[in-house]
Amino acid sequence: MTQSNANSIFPGMIDSATEFFVSNGEVKIIQNAKILPFCEISSATMQILEETINQDARVKIELLDMHPTSKMKRIEQFAMCRFGGLDFEADIKDGQLQDGEYWECPNHGNCKSEGILCKLPKYNGQRLEKQEVILLQLMATNKTNDSIAHDMDMAMGSLHKLKKNVYDKLGIQTKQEGTMISFFLNLIRV
Repeated sequence: MTQSNANSIFPGMIDSATEFFVSNGEVKIIQNAKILPFCEISSATMQILEETINQDARVKIELLDMHPTSKMKRIEQFAMCRFGGLDFEADIKDGQLQDGEYWECPNHGNCKSEGILCKLPKYNGQRLEKQEVILLQLMATNKTNDSIAHDMDMAMGSLHKLKKNVYDKLGIQTKQEGTMISFFLNLIRV
C-alpha cells in the first residue's frame, strides 16, 4: 500500500491487466483500455476463469446448481461473485488470477454460496473473518467503541479482544491505520 489509490488508474486501462466489476447488476471488464460487457470476454481470459473453477469442486458444484445449462453464465457468475468490486488491484495480471476480493454484493447474508464463490479479503497473507470485516467497517466511522459493541451485539471485553486480534493480524496500532487498510481492501468508500 505504497501508492495513493486516489491517483491510480484502473487495471486494464494502460496495461495488459484485466479488471472485472459489477455495474448496475451486470459484469463488466476493463481490458485493453476498454470497458466491455462480459459477453465480449477474450478466450484467454475465459480459459483462466474456467481453469480456476475446475480446480475447486465446491465452486464448480455451486455454479452448476445456479446455472445448469450455461457454461458462459457459470463463468460470469464466478467473475461477479469473486471479483465484483472495482478496485486498483488487477484481477488478472500476467496471466495470473488473483485470489479474490471483497465487494459489497447485494446478496451478502442471503446467498447459499457465500464464502464459496465469494471470498473475504486477505491482508499480509491472512484471510479476514466476517466479524473482523464488520469491525473494520465500523471502526472507519465516527462510532464509539460502545456503539460498535452494541451494533455487533457483543460485550465490551469481547470487542476489545476482537480489536486486538485484528490489530495483530493487520500489523497495525491505530484505528486510522485500520481505516487506510479498509479502504485498500475495498471494505469502505470515501
